[in-house]
Amino acid sequence: MKSPADRTNHASRDGESRLPNRHHRRAALARWTCALVLLGSLCLAGARPARILADEAVAQVTPELRQRAVTVLRETLDCEARWIKVHAAEFLLALDYPEGVGETFDQELASAGDEPEYRIGIWRVLARAAARERDRDAWIGKIRDVFVDPDAPDRLHAVETLAKLGYQASKDEAEPFEMAARGDDGRMAAFASWVLFNSGMPHGEARLVELLASDDGPTRSIAAYALQHLTPLRRETLVALFAAAISEPSDSASRVFLTSAVAVHAHDAHRDAWRRQLWALIRSGSETERRLACQALAAVGQAEDLRALTDLLDDSDGDVRAAAACAILRLERRVTRGMIWLDWVVIALYGAGMLGIGWYYSKRITSTDDYLLGGRSMRPLSVGLSLFATLLSTITYLAWPGELIRFGPMMLAMIAAYPLVFLIAGWFMIPFIMNLKITSAYEVLETRLGLSVRMLGSTFFLAMRLAWMAVIIYATTDKVLVPLMGLDSSATPYFCALLGVITVMYTSMGGLRAVVLTDVTQTLILFGGAVLTIVLITIDLGGVGNWWPAAWPVHWPEPTWGFSSTARLTFLGAMMAHFTWWVCTAGSDQMAIQRYLATRDVRAARRVLGTSLWANVFVALILSAVGLALMAYFRVNPHLLPDGQTILSDSDTLFPRFIARGLPAGLSGLVVAGLLAAAMSSLSSGVNSSCSVITVDFIDRFRPRKSSEVDHVKLAKYVSVFVGAAVIALSSGVGMVQGNLLELAFKVVNLLTAPLFGLFFMAMFVRWATGPGTLVGAAFGLAVVVAISYWKEITGTEGISFIWAMPLSFVVQIGTGMLASLVPIGRRADRRP
Repeated sequence: MKSPADRTNHASRDGESRLPNRHHRRAALARWTCALVLLGSLCLAGARPARILADEAVAQVTPELRQRAVTVLRETLDCEARWIKVHAAEFLLALDYPEGVGETFDQELASAGDEPEYRIGIWRVLARAAARERDRDAWIGKIRDVFVDPDAPDRLHAVETLAKLGYQASKDEAEPFEMAARGDDGRMAAFASWVLFNSGMPHGEARLVELLASDDGPTRSIAAYALQHLTPLRRETLVALFAAAISEPSDSASRVFLTSAVAVHAHDAHRDAWRRQLWALIRSGSETERRLACQALAAVGQAEDLRALTDLLDDSDGDVRAAAACAILRLERRVTRGMIWLDWVVIALYGAGMLGIGWYYSKRITSTDDYLLGGRSMRPLSVGLSLFATLLSTITYLAWPGELIRFGPMMLAMIAAYPLVFLIAGWFMIPFIMNLKITSAYEVLETRLGLSVRMLGSTFFLAMRLAWMAVIIYATTDKVLVPLMGLDSSATPYFCALLGVITVMYTSMGGLRAVVLTDVTQTLILFGGAVLTIVLITIDLGGVGNWWPAAWPVHWPEPTWGFSSTARLTFLGAMMAHFTWWVCTAGSDQMAIQRYLATRDVRAARRVLGTSLWANVFVALILSAVGLALMAYFRVNPHLLPDGQTILSDSDTLFPRFIARGLPAGLSGLVVAGLLAAAMSSLSSGVNSSCSVITVDFIDRFRPRKSSEVDHVKLAKYVSVFVGAAVIALSSGVGMVQGNLLELAFKVVNLLTAPLFGLFFMAMFVRWATGPGTLVGAAFGLAVVVAISYWKEITGTEGISFIWAMPLSFVVQIGTGMLASLVPIGRRADRRP
């Protein structure tokens, strides 16, 4: 039994017993707000109106026409010879109809694999058809060896193939391409310049512009052909290309190359005129001109071209038939589809609900502890779900299905690490943290190791979380909202700002209580969206057995269990990486520590961690199932992919693509709300935690006078707004971030996770640690994590997998820090709590 004094203290601290009737009314309002959001979403989910955002008069590619076009390509592959067969195979692979292509060209390899020139075409198809990266690299290596051999009779074919495959030469490999680009053979120079452009060397584009002005027709042709396939091009290049096309004689053999290139790069207002010229070439040109014009129409053709393209499926020339079939299939993929008004109503209701929760809790804040820590008396289940929703960002939500589709289930090894995480973090670190009456986790560092270590820890955290939030908000808008609306990527910054403003508003208004309640709501939507996707695909495909793989897919790497310096991912590596990440995050990240401190005691904080881990197990399994279901769904329906994308090369985009194309209206809005939920929960928690660090570690630590509690709350709100504005600004500049989303999370977002925890480990567990020794260890740890993560970018050679960056950097940091602390410089760590 609690004494009256205890009950009084609890009431004054929690603030929930001050006005019971008013509290119940407000709590009911919050619950009804969440219920209305979900109810409105479900009520609107029943309709299935047309999802095509393009002109309704646009002629559609019917299933029968689609099947006919695919049949034409397959017949061309089976019946035609040599280069026509190569072209048909490349069309099928680009359109994600790979069945039979590899087997056909294995036979070609056996019968003509040593024949100069044609062998390059065979290797090119086998490189495109390779399911595994190492196999593709092996074929590209053979092609590169032919190019660097000055006596090879098919060097021109080799450099052409390297250019078309998007080969990127490292600095050490660039010399033969540089020499070829400067050489007298114009065709060789054009293809070599194309490779230099692929490799990020701007003088490759400049050299192509020079070759456009050549007196040699074949040189001009290849230069224009290269520019047709390159993007983005500088304005000066486009001007030179248009001028060359206009001045080219109508009877020139180079005319089709220049016309095709200009048609691809022309603005919509001018494209029709060039498209008509392509049709003139198809009607009266040579077989080569007709084929090349059809290939250009695959990129720029419109609905009114569909009937004429259909007629070309019966053309006497196999190359023309194949090019027309490809153009028809690509035309279908360029029809813009997306969400309609019902979806946006669902999302609007969701956004209004989040703002309502922030407004409700803004009326209950009376102290800084209320704002930043929820009064230190929040429920463990709610806080645990909040921690889960915070750490499961949009990057993770989209990355899991994409990772499984492309590389298989090895990442599920993370689940094996969770018992160890719960033991280490729950019984060694949480009790230590909860015994300290702190608001910012980084107060521990100053108490133990001095001000410089605290400032370094706070800076690490802010840098890590600001970049994390910027990438999340960019990924959500660029990969979800903008594509679903059918807009150009230039609209991304505006939607970044909109998403950020809404999140900052409810976070800055309601503090941690608003963050936790919205996180719980968002967690339910998150689970619901993933389960809904699985259910709908299961119904569409006729049962779970139709999307569950019966055998290990050929494109998945074979499982590797122990350490491997060459394997991208192993069971041990995935387990160790996630163990390290979780322990580091649980013991040093303000977003996690802030939630422990928001509970009553050690037992409650431990339940927070346990709830978050269990939720992660569940969502990892669910999202893995989503990945399997999506892989099967798009194998059956490759025509639903956007033009230029395939299942394996663009696996990260399949989930949002299914939302746009596979869900009924209204339900799309609900699942998009789930994606927004993941982003907004991470962003809101990141803003709130960053606000805590800036307020306590920088402003309060160095401010000469203390302000009143009211002023302090106002200051915290202003800081939240400032952090949100900084994230919005940063999000507009992260468009250069590329690569698999899971690798992005490890190599960018989590770059400072281990170095940050290393500071806490030294403070909590190394009795002889000193401030200078800890800083030396941090420098070494940071160097190791950067070197492993970016070894290829730094050295141009392959290093060990990115998955080992955190474990190895942590070991190096702690070992170096412990040794450096033996040097008698600086004070020893104060071990008193």
